[in-house]
Amino acid sequence: MAAQCATDSDDNPLWQYALAVYAKPGIAQHLLLGQDQLGLDVLWCLTALWLAEQKQRLTPALMQQVAYDEWRSNMIIPLRELRYRCDKTRDAALRKALLAAELAAEKRGIALLYAGLEGNDIVPVEDCDLDELVQRNLSVLTDRGQWINALAQLCWKSNG
Repeated sequence: MAAQCATDSDDNPLWQYALAVYAKPGIAQHLLLGQDQLGLDVLWCLTALWLAEQKQRLTPALMQQVAYDEWRSNMIIPLRELRYRCDKTRDAALRKALLAAELAAEKRGIALLYAGLEGNDIVPVEDCDLDELVQRNLSVLTDRGQWINALAQLCWKSNG
């Protein structure tokens, strides 16, 4: 996940949020650590944060996104696996091209998540603060409280 121009049909508020948050100091590294070591989906993590800022709760039912799940399985993960197999020096040009393809696939993935969320009747949560909602949303994705707390701290640190 990295900054890309947002001029095509996949541009949406979730994509804009994802770009802004991912660019904050320490966030990308922490999300990639969660991806590589805990098997977390970076796009769902960013979506959980965005939903919290929208005062909306992420639920297991809301995560039933068949179109996204298929896209991730058939496009994002295979592209990432191909990129990981490339030698950083010998295959630098190919690795760069695969990274660009992976990022384009992630952008499309965010568009699919956004479309899936838009199709649900999500009632805003008024009875908890942002930190509590971030904790709740991320806990749907992982039970690793230390990882969640560190991500929350990075988000707040870079906001203030």
